[in-house]
Amino acid sequence: MVLLSSEESTYTPQAVPVKSAPAQPVTVAVIEKAPAVPTTPPPPVEVKVPTAKALPPPLTLALEVNPNANIRALPPEAVLSPSPAPKLNGRDGVVFILDISGSMYEASSGSTRLAQAREVLSQRIRALKDGTPFAITVYSLTAKNSGPLVEASNSTREAAIRFIHQDIDCGGGTNLPAGLTSAMQLGAGNLLLVSDGDLNTNLADLTNQARDILNPADHGPAITVIGISPRANTDAQVLLKSLANLTHGSYVTEESGGQTQLVTSAKTN
Repeated sequence: MVLLSSEESTYTPQAVPVKSAPAQPVTVAVIEKAPAVPTTPPPPVEVKVPTAKALPPPLTLALEVNPNANIRALPPEAVLSPSPAPKLNGRDGVVFILDISGSMYEASSGSTRLAQAREVLSQRIRALKDGTPFAITVYSLTAKNSGPLVEASNSTREAAIRFIHQDIDCGGGTNLPAGLTSAMQLGAGNLLLVSDGDLNTNLADLTNQARDILNPADHGPAITVIGISPRANTDAQVLLKSLANLTHGSYVTEESGGQTQLVTSAKTN
């Protein structure tokens, strides 16, 4: 048996090259940014905030601005019929007598006789001097007074104008003697009648009745008569003129009313 000697050798394993698959190309996705789309901002939302209601001014302030503010709210009768009634000397006073009978509602000059009469009477009420005693009487079948004689002032003049513009029911028909009687009870020294002259009476009866009521022989009040569109070819103007002449007063028609003297007290006649 032959012993073979061998030199000890070191064995170094060789790395076996490993073939790797070639790297795959990496695809990079490029995301392009979309262009900005202009957007319209939403309309603003309108929020309705309830507003607080304005409070009325204090009463004291209203009175300072308009001294008659508290009086204007009253009906005219409350101003023209104070209680207790004032004690006035009516010698220089005036009672305005307004005919409100059915014929006064007829059309005339684009309005009515009554509308014309109210305007004519309003002018004379406004012309009253402060302190002049006055009152209003309206009549048709019956008569109604605004109250006792009161002194003319801003508040009483305005109340009187509102009074004559009211629709007052005095029944149907025309009864001038009732109007004269009611006006005479107030004790004024002057009367002013506004009428169309449709008095439903004749001259003799009117003269007799007016004489009994007015007492012209005893220096009763003079009457200023204003005819409002009296009918032509009738006795309307004759009746109105005779009534004025009975008391040594004056007569004018509405058309010439602008030329007549405004009655501001009994002293003007």
